Amino acid sequence: MASTPSPAPRRSEDSIFQDTRFLNLLVQAAVVALVVTAIAFFARNVVTNLSDSNIPLGWNFLSQSAGFRIAEGPPFDPQESYGRAFVIGIINTLRVVVAGIVLATLLGLVVGIARLSTNWLLRSLAGVYINVIRNTPLLVQLFFWYTAVILQLPDISAHMGLGDAVILSNRGMVMGWFYVSATGSALTWWLIGAAIAGYAGHKLRRRQLEQQGRFESGWLIGGLVFAAVFALGYLITDRTANLPANVTYEINRGDRGTLFVDANSDGNFDANLGDLPLRYVPVTLFSADGVALGEELTENDGGFRYYDLPTEGASLTWENPAPLVYSAPEFQGFNVRGGRTFSPEFTALLLGLVLYTGAFIAEIVRAGINAVPKGQWEASKAVGLSSGDTLRLIVLPQALRVIIPPLTSQYLNLTKNSSLAIAIAYPDLFNVSLTIMNQSGATVQMFLLIMVTYLSFSLFTSLLMNLYNKRMALVER
Repeated sequence: MASTPSPAPRRSEDSIFQDTRFLNLLVQAAVVALVVTAIAFFARNVVTNLSDSNIPLGWNFLSQSAGFRIAEGPPFDPQESYGRAFVIGIINTLRVVVAGIVLATLLGLVVGIARLSTNWLLRSLAGVYINVIRNTPLLVQLFFWYTAVILQLPDISAHMGLGDAVILSNRGMVMGWFYVSATGSALTWWLIGAAIAGYAGHKLRRRQLEQQGRFESGWLIGGLVFAAVFALGYLITDRTANLPANVTYEINRGDRGTLFVDANSDGNFDANLGDLPLRYVPVTLFSADGVALGEELTENDGGFRYYDLPTEGASLTWENPAPLVYSAPEFQGFNVRGGRTFSPEFTALLLGLVLYTGAFIAEIVRAGINAVPKGQWEASKAVGLSSGDTLRLIVLPQALRVIIPPLTSQYLNLTKNSSLAIAIAYPDLFNVSLTIMNQSGATVQMFLLIMVTYLSFSLFTSLLMNLYNKRMALVER
């Protein structure tokens, strides 16, 4: 009879320190502990030094009066708080960043496509632009555009421009602009509704085209729906909106004043008492004997001013404005009124950021197009598509999958590079924050706010671009 084999002797269990998973967790826990300890040490050191220097580590300073002016952005009074000044800095930064991202993307797309052109001159010019701009520091470029170009433009009396639409001088640029008047507040809701309707029209048309097997995006139908809804809203607003009944005015020195809604019927404008200025309303000034002295549009703050009057004004009349009013720049005295004014600092900063970032985006676009197999071009030609349709419908949609990730990095770089505005005195987030630091002494708090704000900008931009990248990604089966 066969004997049964004896059981193998049991091995003693391995030591826990020989378990790689445990060791990995132990190392990670040690690193986290070291980081937390270092942060706690430096935080305690900061608090101790601030306490020894009698500098409070709080946020009450944000409610204190700022005491300085901000030349750009929404109206700001020196009596307003540091917190309000910080918000103005954020708005000024967003103005540059949003406009810069849009313009740099368009410039990069055009130059990137030109880089691949069969035209030698166009291809060479695009290459020179890219190589020169990419290999020159951005700070140097900002100084160049500000001091060597914009500040060297003619004085306002010998300005350059395009008729009455654009005025260029060493004071910056003034353009004719459309503004929402005092009766056009409802247009905001119509604009939102038109955008929703346009997007819905685009999606429905695209689904219909996909069912028909056609290579079209549907944006044309979406754009037409948007335009139709907005035009309808404009007409309805124009016919139904009117100025309030309790409108009055005050005239100072016979040539200037304010048109406003008098909340307390005292005849004097005081925003603190609820009086509402009426923006972009046509007004006519009359002398004491009833002679019309001139016509003007009120400004955003409801103010108006006339120059070179033969006599002082005594009364004012006004008309119900259209929802959208075109304001053309015009000379009054030694200044330009009307239109949209872009300061030399804003213009130089935007120009520098757009040209610099656009050069990098152009190379990203070129690389993305080159990543699409040449067989796609050949197949498109075989079915009769033109070069433009091939690029728009076949190549660029595939190239976007390569373009979007590095494009996100360029958008983030543009946002952070906007902090160089301090070099040319543009009052952006960083510049305004430094002024607050110097006056309040709240250095630690302001640097925390700056870091959190830029981090929020970056995270929000990354979120939007990642959502778009996910939408453009290939769906695997």
